[in-house]
Amino acid sequence: MEESNYVIFKKQYGNIKRPRVKELSINLNGVKIYEKDQSMIINIIVPVEESSKTVQYFEEFNLGEDIQFNIAGTGDFECIFRGISPVIDKQSYSSFSIIVQEKNPRPDQLQVEADCNQVDEYGNPIQKCIGCGLHRE
Repeated sequence: MEESNYVIFKKQYGNIKRPRVKELSINLNGVKIYEKDQSMIINIIVPVEESSKTVQYFEEFNLGEDIQFNIAGTGDFECIFRGISPVIDKQSYSSFSIIVQEKNPRPDQLQVEADCNQVDEYGNPIQKCIGCGLHRE
């Protein structure tokens, strides 16, 4: 599986000492993300044969539970699950939406991003990025 062609959703469960992750990969062509107010609406379209497994994965989330997703290998976005829409079944595909809210960055993370974005008079970064949310490696 080529990671750059998929959106990978992650659900963590278990305890602190033995955390486990349950993942779901969806082809990038079947995922559209829209921002609305403080939330993101993620529209998902999957083939009919995959719809029950995909919907069941998202129905396991509780409201307010942490969810992560990685778009084409760009790094994990940490969000809070806010809900799932009803499923619309067509002949060859099913579609539905989930709503997530990005977690608020920590104040020290905001400072890291501010430091990272400083440039000299030639437009070169003053310091090397150490992995802030804007410049994931």
